[in-house]
Amino acid sequence: MHAIVPVKVLSKSKVRLSSLLDSKGRADLTVAMLKDVLFALGKARRVGSVTVVSADRKLRAITEKFGAGFVWEARRRGLNKALILAIMQTDRGDTSATLIVHADLPLITGRDVDEFLKQSSGYAVTLNPSKDGAGTNALLLERARMIRPAFGKNSCERHMLLAKRKGLSCKVVRLEGIGFDIDEPMDLLQLMGRERGRNTGRFLQSLLGWI
Repeated sequence: MHAIVPVKVLSKSKVRLSSLLDSKGRADLTVAMLKDVLFALGKARRVGSVTVVSADRKLRAITEKFGAGFVWEARRRGLNKALILAIMQTDRGDTSATLIVHADLPLITGRDVDEFLKQSSGYAVTLNPSKDGAGTNALLLERARMIRPAFGKNSCERHMLLAKRKGLSCKVVRLEGIGFDIDEPMDLLQLMGRERGRNTGRFLQSLLGWI
């Protein structure tokens, strides 16, 4: 099982949080959440390797500290093209599965990842929607190139449609630790009092004084 984590250029990350955080704050939050996602993937029993793909070379040193590989986009390609690049560079052409996980999941744990993979057994395509039900926060492909990545608006529906068109079995799993992503200011407020990842928690405490 190989996991791929796409990450935006830090200076362009989480712009919808601009009312709460300046550019540095948004970049620091992105790094904190990425670290928690990488930690969770490292704890998952069935994940053998992890690759981060980004056009931001500053992330290489961070990912390597977690034992993950790094694919540099060289230029910003957009999320789906970046994922295709990472799949092309990491797919061994065998029967191993590929798990795509977003980097902004502050509640994710290794147990969540293992449970998601457990529930995916027997399905060609498995996805965990975002909290609004429209996006896709995790996408598991039984083989790396079964369907093309279709992240973006209403990606959950698009991924299911792509699987249906190819006659592939598809399952939707709903785990809060994977479904809770950070996009809007209210999402940060909802983290108050939650059991969140260590790095995200430390960042919020130091920046906003949350306990």
